[in-house]
Amino acid sequence: MKKNHNQVCWLMQKVTRIGSHQGFSTFQDFLDNQQYSRKGILRYEKIFGQGYEFVDLLNLSPGQKVLDVGCGIGGGDFYMARTFGVEVIGMDLSSNMVEIAMERAVKENLPSVQFEVGDATKSIFKEGSFDVIYSRDTILHIDDKLDLFRHFYSWLKPGGKVLISDYCCGEKPWSPEFQEYVKQRGYILYTPPQYGKFLEQAGFSRVRAEDRTSQFMQVIQMELEKAEAMREEYIEEFSEEDYNAIVTGWKEKLQRCEKGDQRWGLFYAERD
Repeated sequence: MKKNHNQVCWLMQKVTRIGSHQGFSTFQDFLDNQQYSRKGILRYEKIFGQGYEFVDLLNLSPGQKVLDVGCGIGGGDFYMARTFGVEVIGMDLSSNMVEIAMERAVKENLPSVQFEVGDATKSIFKEGSFDVIYSRDTILHIDDKLDLFRHFYSWLKPGGKVLISDYCCGEKPWSPEFQEYVKQRGYILYTPPQYGKFLEQAGFSRVRAEDRTSQFMQVIQMELEKAEAMREEYIEEFSEEDYNAIVTGWKEKLQRCEKGDQRWGLFYAERD
């Protein structure tokens, strides 16, 4: 492939598609038409921003190859390529996400960043293809996390690193409200320690599994304050209904965290 952002390539692989969800024929359709509609993506970004500060934990260096699983609209990928001189492949199951990422890639003019619509659980990369695998708040959608982490282990070079942030659940029994929320979103959640165990079982060493819920709540509170400060601008660009929906959703997220239902984890591991 030429590193040309005006070039679009198709690589067809016969796989079993993820089944129906919430009335949509496939889980990908659910993501693109419900949770990650184009309008929904942009309205979240308006307030939530790009959020790639944890990338600095990886000590990236020029020429390294990075795989971003669940890359979204590519903000973190552009940041990594521009700041550290790495090559990045951004992958996302949502075609809406990748479409926006590719539109922005033209403006960014960073040929070292490429995007693809793909399912990480079905993807094929040669062993030792990457120095780093990064994923931000995405693996919550994936059922068999252990199998995915085994793929990650294979795709990394010896000495390679994985950095993941993700939604988790608390130790206590789930409330009916939390059960309904998880079901509606199509999430598969585990506690931070369970998450860390999956990484260890996949073969990783120096695993760190950290409960960063307090930090997560601080960020949400800051974003809520930002939303309130730009209420009129937001409503003008989207609608009052959109504004109320996103603010209500974040307040409910705070409540779930306060009750101990929802947690947020940060995970780091290395391949020997």
